[in-house]
Amino acid sequence: MNVKAQNCSDFDSCKDPGNFYLTPSQDGARRLSFLCPCGCGTLAGIRVRDDGTQVDGAWAWDRNEVAPTCTPSILINQGHWHGYLTNGEFVSC
Repeated sequence: MNVKAQNCSDFDSCKDPGNFYLTPSQDGARRLSFLCPCGCGTLAGIRVRDDGTQVDGAWAWDRNEVAPTCTPSILINQGHWHGYLTNGEFVSC
């Protein structure tokens, strides 16, 4: 299952699976919050660094705010959804 990631201007406007919101940068990192791509409505999120590195528990991020890629894979709720955010798409494993 692939779900297009859609950037929202604020988190309150995120209504659909795969919608995401990037918090403003603080101390060189942001939170990429999103609605679970499976459609269950679960709110999830990962920490990404502005310099694109994968350190201190953050995912590597290509700094693309429209069609982001993050690594490694994302696991929600101990196996509820597992996949990648690649070129602006949530791709299930």
